[in-house]
Amino acid sequence: MRLAIATVAAALLTTTAAGAVTVVGATTIHITSANNTYLQVAEVVATQFGTGLDKALTTQGGMASALDAYAPGMSDPIKAIDGNTGGNYYSDTIYHSAGGNGFLDVTLAAPTTLSSLTLYGRTDCCSDRDVYNVTISNAGGTVLYSGTLNANTTGHSATVAFDAPSTVPEPASWALLVGGFALVGVAARRRRPTSVAA
Repeated sequence: MRLAIATVAAALLTTTAAGAVTVVGATTIHITSANNTYLQVAEVVATQFGTGLDKALTTQGGMASALDAYAPGMSDPIKAIDGNTGGNYYSDTIYHSAGGNGFLDVTLAAPTTLSSLTLYGRTDCCSDRDVYNVTISNAGGTVLYSGTLNANTTGHSATVAFDAPSTVPEPASWALLVGGFALVGVAARRRRPTSVAA
């Protein structure tokens, strides 16, 4: 009985392993060129944990902003969250900065737990530019993830996967859990073996 209680308690106290990356409460994805050149992004896909929905899409309430655009109207920031992953500048829709110091910010409609982030790069030329510095932050500005995605060497897209968030009980759940353990302990103490008279 005591072993079973200890096993359940250990399972409830298990958290994400050290070094694992979870992204809970993401609101902003900030993207810059890792090579200090033009920033060109065909699509940003921010996949929500549990639903598989791309929360960066404009149809999901996503918004995109940037310092500038190479050809306003043709390569605006919104082109990176329109659902088109094609990377041809002339026939598909991509965001393209006007200079080498550009950035692309994608703002999610609500704080989101992400299972992955995928960036699609340009395919018709200049694939050496498809290397991105990425920072994901929450509404308070806390950095949840920071890294480099290289779509140049992986054939048009690069993905970073995030771990599932740990399920740590809320305070009310803890109180219920501790109370349950106390009741089990009381019941176990009351149930003493009775000796049978010979």
